[in-house]
Amino acid sequence: MENSDLPTARDIIDVHSRIERIYDLKYEGLRSRTPTRTLREKALDPAREYDDVYHRAAALLFGIQSAHVFEDANKRTSWAVTTTYLRENDCSPSFEQDGELVEGIIRSIGYFDTETVANWLETGEMDVSELPERLR
Repeated sequence: MENSDLPTARDIIDVHSRIERIYDLKYEGLRSRTPTRTLREKALDPAREYDDVYHRAAALLFGIQSAHVFEDANKRTSWAVTTTYLRENDCSPSFEQDGELVEGIIRSIGYFDTETVANWLETGEMDVSELPERLR
């Protein structure tokens, strides 16, 4: 699969701008002075290292969150970009967890390795015992 199917840094910033318009965010705008470069280095380049959609999606989900280029809604942006990327690649995961637990997984994505997240995105199944008790 070609790497061109990944979103661009500009696409990610545009998704975040739409989220800012939809939600009443406490803080708006960019936290990073170089968001395009930061997103490329922290999310897009790591995603390009994988050949399959689910590992790329897992790298996007983690990378966009950890890049933290936005003042607010980094997790919402990463989830929106990731699910859009999966849909555009004809993948639509069905999660066995309820919405609240899915939200807990997304908030705590750093607890899991890329392989575990990729498997979750593909199958909808995850052992959540690694999550802090308050998020289960």
